[in-house]
Amino acid sequence: MREDDAVLHSIVRKLQQRSNINVSIHITDRFPGERLIGGKYSLETNKITIYLEEIKKQCVLLFGSDDYLFEYFTVIVAHELGHAADKTLAVLAKQRANALSPNKKKQISLKIEDNAWRFAKKLLPELTPILSTVRVKSMELYVGEGHK
Repeated sequence: MREDDAVLHSIVRKLQQRSNINVSIHITDRFPGERLIGGKYSLETNKITIYLEEIKKQCVLLFGSDDYLFEYFTVIVAHELGHAADKTLAVLAKQRANALSPNKKKQISLKIEDNAWRFAKKLLPELTPILSTVRVKSMELYVGEGHK
């Protein structure tokens, strides 16, 4: 992926400028855990980490090939910027941590994710078809099959 590094870093810079969000974005090869996570925003450090190998795997799983890799990467970065831009995230994260029922935790997680996807959609109107596909698949984790 080294030959594509310049393109990926250009996408990141463009999205940071377009979003006007002051957040550090680090691109690394792999997520350190077992889950297939393409990106992660840390509220504590105000840092986004993007995991390239996981993004490649997700892109192939979702679209059948890596033909849309740059667009998919763009959508994931925009979504993580949505978390960074969310003024309610700290309050929602605290509510989720203190929620007593699994259902309440799920509802709050859904709100957090929905906020980030709404931001990404505003940031990337030109990628709405791909973004919508990714969003639906992502939200299935929070709402379950058949409740999209």
